[in-house]
Amino acid sequence: MAEDFKEIQIAVDGILNVKSYVRRKKRTELDKKKEMFVQMMNSMEEITIRQALMYADMDVDMFKYDEKFLSIIDLMYYLHFGESCSDIIAFYLYDRRNPDGTLNALVDQAGQEIILETPYDLWNLMVTINPKIQD
Repeated sequence: MAEDFKEIQIAVDGILNVKSYVRRKKRTELDKKKEMFVQMMNSMEEITIRQALMYADMDVDMFKYDEKFLSIIDLMYYLHFGESCSDIIAFYLYDRRNPDGTLNALVDQAGQEIILETPYDLWNLMVTINPKIQD
């Protein structure tokens, strides 16, 4: 990793004809929290995709097996993020993607459509709704 920074430093020195110093930005607690959330959403999405594939390919209904675990996780979302954000998380995980891969829009109270493509989009929307998430 330090060698990568050294190459960048040499390139910047050459381009700008200056003596530079390159260092890695320290991740804040908020950065860590956001990254953990993104990892969690990616894992949850993998679980729901696995369920659908197992049912489509092998006629095995994994939902019955996973139901208790997922309901516990959904309740934790509710306890941690509140009702509005947990409803949006549920939409993101279970209702956002159609079987053909297209995305459904989330419609806000003003009737505006919001497309959530990534967990980062979801996080940003949740922070807009409930800024205390960043605390």
